[in-house]
Amino acid sequence: MSIKSKLDCPECGAPIYFESNLLLTGQSFSCSNSHCDVSIALTATDKEVVSDAFSKFEQIRNTASSQAG
Repeated sequence: MSIKSKLDCPECGAPIYFESNLLLTGQSFSCSNSHCDVSIALTATDKEVVSDAFSKFEQIRNTASSQAG
């Protein structure tokens, strides 16, 4: 499952768009402001923590969907 998200660049405030599954593969994402050089990526340790969190989220979502339907 990929979650498309955005966060505000800490340098200029423009959005940085990213997809969770690509972030977990080590891809970096750049600020949408062409005059800004900021990018985000996860370290190896961060990837494991975020991957676990996404897995737990997916389990909760699946449980909620099966209970609702």
